[in-house]
Amino acid sequence: MKNLSTNSVIPEGELRCVWMDAGVTGFKLCDQEFRCETCAFNTHIAQQTKENSTSYAQQETPLSTDGRAMTADALFNNILKRRIDTLRSINIPQDRTFSRGQYWIQQNATGNYRVGINHILANFFQPVLSIVVSKAPVNIQRHDPFCWIILPGGTITLRSPIEATITRFNPALQQKPNLLSASPFDDGWIMEITAKSKGLSNFTSSTDSQRLAKRTLHNVEHILKQTFRHLQPSAGTTLFDGGLSLSTIENILGPTIYREVVNRITHFPL
Repeated sequence: MKNLSTNSVIPEGELRCVWMDAGVTGFKLCDQEFRCETCAFNTHIAQQTKENSTSYAQQETPLSTDGRAMTADALFNNILKRRIDTLRSINIPQDRTFSRGQYWIQQNATGNYRVGINHILANFFQPVLSIVVSKAPVNIQRHDPFCWIILPGGTITLRSPIEATITRFNPALQQKPNLLSASPFDDGWIMEITAKSKGLSNFTSSTDSQRLAKRTLHNVEHILKQTFRHLQPSAGTTLFDGGLSLSTIENILGPTIYREVVNRITHFPL
């Protein structure tokens, strides 16, 4: 990708698009004099964000004990346990190989390979606001950035698990970015590559990866609990203005801290 100039094209003190400041779009000239209520771009992005957030919130509803309000600690541990238990119950597909960094690779009929992320990483990429990819075709080295996931708290960078030539990216992800988290082993694949055989030695069988996934989940659970304890919340079940229950890990930790945690999970050793 090309380096961007450090000189701002927006004069100091001028208004900026709220979605630009949020990291959803890299550059936005406004022809509405920043009247967001009349902006078609604002309407589209706001609706997409609402749909993504609603879908995500519906997946995790906090449970109470005997109808009584739960403490913050009990609420968080309950939600986390349900989420980790669900991920532990998922069987990894047998028709591909996996890297330690939570990527999978699968050869297709053309002799090229498709690359995607596993169910653990995908589960924590929620809600996905948008996905930005580099240009293709392009040669990449192992650990090179190739994809950027835009979450409410900021951007997560994906780095290649293999030296390869990217031939194309999944076009469906541009229109439906949540495919990445909803269908990581199928429709949510990220890119197609041509690769040298020596690069494939970094990938292991699904059987070995199933054992590795259990270890990864243990580490993920530890990181999330450690982060929550560090916050030391004193409230119980809490509501945002407007009555939205803090019923997800993202909402409890807050989007910025949640993104930092997901970033750590993403960059486990490749």
